[in-house]
Amino acid sequence: MSEVSPASPSGAGHARRHFLLDRGFQLKYALTMAGAGLVVAIAFGLWLHQAHAQATALLPQDADTRALIARSDRLLLAAFAGIALLLSGALGLLGIVITHRVAGPVFVMGHYLSIMAQGRFPRMRTLRRGDELKAFFRTFLEAVDAMKAREARHAAVLEAAVERMRAAEAHAPELAPAIEALAAAARERRAALAIDDPELTPIAVPAPRQGAAGR
Repeated sequence: MSEVSPASPSGAGHARRHFLLDRGFQLKYALTMAGAGLVVAIAFGLWLHQAHAQATALLPQDADTRALIARSDRLLLAAFAGIALLLSGALGLLGIVITHRVAGPVFVMGHYLSIMAQGRFPRMRTLRRGDELKAFFRTFLEAVDAMKAREARHAAVLEAAVERMRAAEAHAPELAPAIEALAAAARERRAALAIDDPELTPIAVPAPRQGAAGR
């Protein structure tokens, strides 16, 4: 999953890809994996160097042989260093890719929560195929849908109460402040349901296919 900047009139169709959505979290585990790879490579290299030293100790110790052994030691050391660096770098990049598949869904849900905190409901998306936390994300979407349904029920109850209280207002004028308060609460709930998130989700998460949604 890669981050996509919100669409704008001047930059429609252009997106910026960011693999470090949660820099602290992703770098922590990427560096941990890189360090583990480096330790494994060093341990294996030391074992192989020891075996090489034991094997070369059995050779005749004339000048030409010692020069050949020294040259092979240098080549072996260079090969060890190259392998260790490559393994460490590869595991570090793998750590970034793997944590990106976790940080992406968390980033999306954080965006949704910020929209809901503003009194609006977000335009929901599905995750991409390679993302993790699918079951948790599905539960999150179901919870948001349940909240929207509950808001709709509460708005309907408030509207019905306001309608009945308005009918009785002529005989009980002291109900006017309560009626206005309930009417304002009903309007606020309806507005929260009607006003969708005006911004695209900052993560590219395509909507489900119609065939899949119908199952």
